[in-house]
Amino acid sequence: MKRISRQTRVLTVGIFLMMTGLTLVAPILPLYAREFGVSRTAAGALISVFAGARLVFDLVGGIASDRMGARRVMLWAAGLLAVSSVGAALAPTYALLLAARVLEGFGTAAFATAAMKLIIVTTPRERLGRTMAFYQTGLLAGVSLGPLVGGLSAEFGSFTTPFWMYAVLGGLVGVLVWRYVEAPEVQTTSLRAVYGATRTLLRSSPFLALMFVAITVFFMRAGARLTLLPLYAGEELGLSEARIGVVLAVGAIMTLAVVNVGGWLIDRVGRVPVLIAGLLATAATIAAHGAVTTLPGLLAVSAAFGVAAGIMGTAPPTLAGDLSTTGSEGAAVGLYRMAGDIGLVLGPLVLGSLADDGAFVEGFQSSAGLLVLAAAAAVVIGRVHSGRDAVRAEAPEVGNDPPILS
Repeated sequence: MKRISRQTRVLTVGIFLMMTGLTLVAPILPLYAREFGVSRTAAGALISVFAGARLVFDLVGGIASDRMGARRVMLWAAGLLAVSSVGAALAPTYALLLAARVLEGFGTAAFATAAMKLIIVTTPRERLGRTMAFYQTGLLAGVSLGPLVGGLSAEFGSFTTPFWMYAVLGGLVGVLVWRYVEAPEVQTTSLRAVYGATRTLLRSSPFLALMFVAITVFFMRAGARLTLLPLYAGEELGLSEARIGVVLAVGAIMTLAVVNVGGWLIDRVGRVPVLIAGLLATAATIAAHGAVTTLPGLLAVSAAFGVAAGIMGTAPPTLAGDLSTTGSEGAAVGLYRMAGDIGLVLGPLVLGSLADDGAFVEGFQSSAGLLVLAAAAAVVIGRVHSGRDAVRAEAPEVGNDPPILS
């Protein structure tokens, strides 16, 4: 296998630092908010407004990267993250802390969207799966490391220490992008053309099917795995917080272990076959969560989930690149990420309400059912991209009225 390009390695380090910083503050956010004398609901709003800002700016960041270039957007986003994190650390009031979190959401969404767009436009189609898997490894590693470092830094420092660290990481990412990331797209695209390409994507049956897949996958991750599973394990099985953490960690470790295997498979076998098989396997493991009643059983199911999710996890973002047209890659990534964030917002709310009624098994089963529907929707994508033919559809550059992919 050919070596990963230096630019991809830099972007992978960048997303690792970015996601480490993002999750540094996760363990202390509600506690920091309570220092301002606000309610628990207001403390939870620090997470909600961040998610809402990401949801809005996923698409805006994608359009901006098509309009102005991915490198420029990443530099702007890294600077915004550094400044907003300093603002959060120095915030004298809860309202200013809330505003800083909104800006952090904007910066995170813009950087991640622009970085993924740059990988798509600089990677040959036949190697995009492996390259995207390498990039996802950095993202997953950052998500795994951040909470541990953030918790320790707050314990030995204060609640503001993780924000100061986040600011430093944001500045470091900006330096990396400025020094090492090249901008292949020397020309800019007109705003009218970018909006036209976005409308074309939203009229494309395969792309709408991909957005549905993204919604269901992230609905499952945030709802079934991160909300329902801890409640089920703690309240129904009586597991301690430490053991619940081990169960979640096993799944994350297995995903990290196989994600590059998944990237190789989607390049060799095809995006859609691997996606469909992975969605069905993931659905089976999610349904099995509600059937096990012991810690060993839950560990085994969590490990199986990690493998299934890791194998197919790179296929959706790779397909977002395949289904885009020249000049609309940023919009495609933005729409894909926006769909995923919709799932992230809805999953905990919907499945959390089922948990309130004690319907844990039904919650796992409903999430599994949505994944089966997503596998059926993926067949629509296969009409355009299947097997070894999963390469970018031929289409004129944005602004020349690209045809609808359906």
